[in-house]
Amino acid sequence: MTNKELIKKAAALIKPKKMKDGLCADVGCALISEKGKLYLGVCAATGSNVICAERVAIGAMITNGEYKIKKIVGVWKNENGDVFVPPPCGNCRQFMREIDETNLENTEVVLDKDKSVKLKELLPYYDWWKKQG
Repeated sequence: MTNKELIKKAAALIKPKKMKDGLCADVGCALISEKGKLYLGVCAATGSNVICAERVAIGAMITNGEYKIKKIVGVWKNENGDVFVPPPCGNCRQFMREIDETNLENTEVVLDKDKSVKLKELLPYYDWWKKQG
């Protein structure tokens, strides 16, 4: 699946709902597992609890017994419907790494329709402690 197709799938999930203390489903995520299965998720932010769309999609993948991510994208739309592709937050980056160490080298993180980077590039100091005396 191309970046553009994956972005489109993630964007189709966005159906924001404002609540008293939060906002849900304003970010969508689509990922392809190593086995080629598509997993989807949206964010949920209620007061002090925030679950990122990436972690929701990854949770669905884990529920299905998979831990290796081939490609992942999270998207956000503004009020005009313009789609943006922000990189995953630090917690999501670390979560991807921790569920399977091979995700560092093998997971493609989509940053735009024409740009992807390996997860390792978004966690440049993931092994800094190994280099300490």
